[in-house]
Amino acid sequence: MLLKFENITKVYGSSDVKALNNFSTEIRSGEIVGLIGKNGSGKTTLMNCLTNNIHITSGEIFYNNKNLMNNKDLIAQFGVLIESSFLDYLNAYENLKLLMLAEGATDKKQIHHDIDRVLTLVGLEKRKNDYVKHYSFGMKQRLGLAQALLRDKQLLILDEPLVGLDVIGQNLVKNLIKDLAKKEGKAIIFSDHNLNEVKDICDRIIYLENGEKLFDDVFDDRKTYLITIEGELQSNTLESCRQDNGRIVVNDSADLDETINKIIVQNCKIVDIEVHQQSLMQFFKGD
Repeated sequence: MLLKFENITKVYGSSDVKALNNFSTEIRSGEIVGLIGKNGSGKTTLMNCLTNNIHITSGEIFYNNKNLMNNKDLIAQFGVLIESSFLDYLNAYENLKLLMLAEGATDKKQIHHDIDRVLTLVGLEKRKNDYVKHYSFGMKQRLGLAQALLRDKQLLILDEPLVGLDVIGQNLVKNLIKDLAKKEGKAIIFSDHNLNEVKDICDRIIYLENGEKLFDDVFDDRKTYLITIEGELQSNTLESCRQDNGRIVVNDSADLDETINKIIVQNCKIVDIEVHQQSLMQFFKGD
């Protein structure tokens, strides 16, 4: 499965402000891609463009090499959690059954099986007969995730699925998301304001700011060590490291002790050791 965005731009009304500006990327089966950015950065707009909740101003989206705008029936193959809402006067089981019937499901046994399956996945199997009006916000979030998992969708679009969950609920959902991608090969677009959760769950991170994509890659938060020395080292002394403006750059902590020993053996003085580590918070601070 391949989802491809090509030069997506979204302008609301007659405003010159672009909610999305020339956004492009690709997402493949088994990949969890995290969307991060400040409020108003374009994350939810991007998800709503994908699900056709709002119309893009220009650009194209392809799903399995088919233009999504010309084949909108394909959107039924997506599992979506974006501001989900339910009927409070129905219980959880009845809400999901109603959704399945609306999607054209007719086999009663299959409907029952699918609903029980997803409610078990999100930990609500014992509360399926409770009216939704008695659900907490976190339980409604889990019910929204259950809705997204109905009928074995291959692309999941999850907008802040961890919001309102307690620690147990968060761990349940995080592990479920990982299993869905790694064991079942589903592609998942995942948005959350908790940067540590995004880093832990996602294979790749996309950072948006004012509608612009500023980062789209695997996030590497490993530490880098910069060693400043006095004296000259033999050129072949530190094969696993590199020298940059008179400083030695060590990218792997496993090489740090050996590097320091080699410097000392050659009678060079260590003046300073700096530890650098990239942080997701740097995106928000602009560092």
